[in-house]
This record gives sequence, structure tokens and C-alpha cells, in this order.
Amino acid sequence: MTDNQPEPYEYEIADGKFHIKILAAQRKTRPHHNGWTTEMVEEIRARVQMATDPDFEGRVSHGFVKVRGRKYAAEHTVIRLGPEGYLGQPQTWDREATYGSGTRNELGRGVSYEQKAYDAIREMEFEVLDRFEKDNPDWARESYRRLFERNRDNKTGEAKTLRQQATNADRKAREWQKRIDALNV
Repeated sequence: MTDNQPEPYEYEIADGKFHIKILAAQRKTRPHHNGWTTEMVEEIRARVQMATDPDFEGRVSHGFVKVRGRKYAAEHTVIRLGPEGYLGQPQTWDREATYGSGTRNELGRGVSYEQKAYDAIREMEFEVLDRFEKDNPDWARESYRRLFERNRDNKTGEAKTLRQQATNADRKAREWQKRIDALNV
């Protein structure tokens, strides 16, 4: 990662501005059929969140892009697809379906994927993402690191909880043993 620009990264384009921040990667397992056997395959996809406003809330009043003279706000979590793309298509980025995100007009209403503005904004986003990736070639590694650190921290917390539970169980077992010993006197 380049240290000369702190997160979130900001990209100006002719029709507005986008902000990007790196998120923890997404980890999924899926079945892979190999002849007569099926094995589970792990997929890890790097992710970023991008928005027209610096608060990443998709509000036109805080940031927008213009399409044919109209203001639109966008906020999406975007996944970096591998070289195989989606269903074999050569696609490099894909929007992740998230609650409350999307593309909105200046009235705050969602923009349908059938509208021309939707495609225009999507193209803007993917151009900005390609610039971001060119400027920050190690961004995916950072996304993976955040996923791995989060999982490590979760497992460390689980281990601490289990050790505390084991200590409490040992203490209670000793108390029961004392009661057993008292019966034998």
C-alpha cells in the first residue's frame, strides 16, 4: 500500500468524486464437483467499499456524481473477482448485494438497473476502481490481511472464553471433590 494517501482514498472524475476504503476480504466455501467426488473449495475475494460521499452513506447532499445533468449518489461494497470472472465471463469487479446500499437519485429514491443512469454510474465506478487498483497494487493483500486478522482475533477471543470456562469448571470440580472427601471422613 502507498503510505502517501490515508484511507479513505479519494478519486475525482469529470462528473464528481468517489471515495474508496478497503474492507476485510470475503471468505466463502463452495462445493466443487470433480468426477464422482465433491470437495469444498475456499474462495477469498478482496473487497472495497466505495461511495460518492465521504461518510459512505450514499447521500446526495454529501456527495454525488452527475449523469445527464442530474445528481446521483452511490454506495456499494465491491468484490474483486478472480481471472475467471463470473460464470466464465471476463469481469473484474462485482457489486455485492448489501442492505441499504445502492444508487439513489437526488430525491433519495433507488435507481433501477433498467435506467441508463444505473449503467453510466456503474461504468464510472469500475473506471475508478481500475484506477484505484493501478495506484494501490497491494490493496487486495491488505483486504486479505484484515480478514485473517479478524478471524485470528475471533479465535483468540473464543480460546480465552474456553480457558475461562475450563478454569471455572475445574474450580467447581474441586468443590465437588471436597464434598466427596467430606463424606469419606
